[in-house]
Amino acid sequence: MSTASAHVTRSPHHTSDEDLLTAADPEAFGVFYSRHMAGVERYFARRVRRDMAADLTAETFASAFTARRRFRPGVTPAAGWLYTIAARRLIDHQRRGVKEHRALEALAQEVELAQSGTPETPVLAADLGAGLLRHLPREQRQAILLQLVGDLDYGQIALQAEASEASIRQRVSRGLGALREPLRLYREAHALAAEDHAYDWGGGHGRDLRTIRARDSLDCSASASLIVQRAGLFDSHEAWTTQRFASAWGRRGEGRYVTVWASEVHIWIEFKLDSECGERFDPTPARVLAGRDQLPSRPDPALDYVPRHWRGL
Repeated sequence: MSTASAHVTRSPHHTSDEDLLTAADPEAFGVFYSRHMAGVERYFARRVRRDMAADLTAETFASAFTARRRFRPGVTPAAGWLYTIAARRLIDHQRRGVKEHRALEALAQEVELAQSGTPETPVLAADLGAGLLRHLPREQRQAILLQLVGDLDYGQIALQAEASEASIRQRVSRGLGALREPLRLYREAHALAAEDHAYDWGGGHGRDLRTIRARDSLDCSASASLIVQRAGLFDSHEAWTTQRFASAWGRRGEGRYVTVWASEVHIWIEFKLDSECGERFDPTPARVLAGRDQLPSRPDPALDYVPRHWRGL
């Protein structure tokens, strides 16, 4: 056993950083990790999200463990050497972020999510793409990013993932397929809002959706009917009532991306395209809700509202 190793074994917490890195005893690096982990995590926490700071801290110490045999005492202080590695991991993360942003822009085009060109329908394609990607299974997400970020073909991705080319094609196809419908619904909701329909309590019940024109008076259920019909998720050409939505549209339960909340008298659509927050489409004016006892100004989904979703949405 080396002198440094023997010293670490006897009194590890009083050993210098340099000796810990050069010690033969594998437990010495554990002491080095315990000594600097909190500081490195604080370094990242000031620059990235908290969850990412933890990941980058782990990457930094994994790199340091691998590179420790190349460390030479007296050239650079051990702490400085460690933070140099941390800075490199941060740069790598920032580069990945740029690539992922470009990938999300390409993904937005792939799933046909585009700006409508009007100020009334703002669609932040990259932000929505980021939220949707986080909902995909890991293998699908990785396959899509490798195709869009790395510009790899299916064969190259298959080689890297140690899977068949047919399997990679299936992952990409299923992942993109899962994104198309919720994005179409979101786009149609914004498009309907831009049509400036006046609100009319009970307006549109039973009406042929094909005859509705911009600025025609509608109520909440006719609006919901029109949105899902235009998105291709509604076979009927007749506007449904809220009660019918609550009992018959799609499947009962909340969706991963989109949920239609329906009661006997009201309906609204919740979009969860961003993993951190939801967005609500509700054409019913607040004054109408507040003026009716059976419609609270802020409907509680846990009370009388039935959640419905469409298949994988």
